[in-house]
Amino acid sequence: MKTLIVKYLPSGEASNTKKLLDIFLSKIENYPTETVDLLNIEVPIFNELSIKSYYKRNYNNQTLDASEAKSLEKNDNLIKQLKSASNIVLACPMHNFGYPALMKAYIDATAFFNETFSYEKKMMSGKKILTIFSSGGEYSNETFNFDYPNWNSIALTAHATFNFMGFDEVKTIGTSLRGEENTIKNLPKISNEITDIVNKWYK
Repeated sequence: MKTLIVKYLPSGEASNTKKLLDIFLSKIENYPTETVDLLNIEVPIFNELSIKSYYKRNYNNQTLDASEAKSLEKNDNLIKQLKSASNIVLACPMHNFGYPALMKAYIDATAFFNETFSYEKKMMSGKKILTIFSSGGEYSNETFNFDYPNWNSIALTAHATFNFMGFDEVKTIGTSLRGEENTIKNLPKISNEITDIVNKWYK
């Protein structure tokens, strides 16, 4: 049972998200993991060639020439890595109420028709995915609407995208650790939430 950790921690060792991820990792240290650090790789973003190649191959089932295949090589490698894991953990801070740009780019780079999603079947069946995030404020992980504080579009995007892809379970957990008061109040609670997920997923 391999776990793929995809992290974007621009604050490095000072990252509040890292504190949460470290809690998770400490509880699965006996299980194999693989890590993608989005700060250290080039996440592919569609350009004119690669999006044309994507539709040509994945939607129209046509053979690509060498340059077209090369334009999707980074996507294909990330997708292969993603599909090799049983559990996936995305770890990042909340930016502007949602996924930061690099994490969203990773999601877009790996959400490929007939690879990780289909309109007819659950391509990612048998896998679970968790997003761990830290935020400045405190937001609901279960409710999203136009009324503050229900502006957690990480949860909305995760549940819409990953349920569509067919993951067996989609979880998002996040909190604010900004300042000593929030850390004292929120860290034990979210640590318990992480423990509950680990106990369920790694029986």
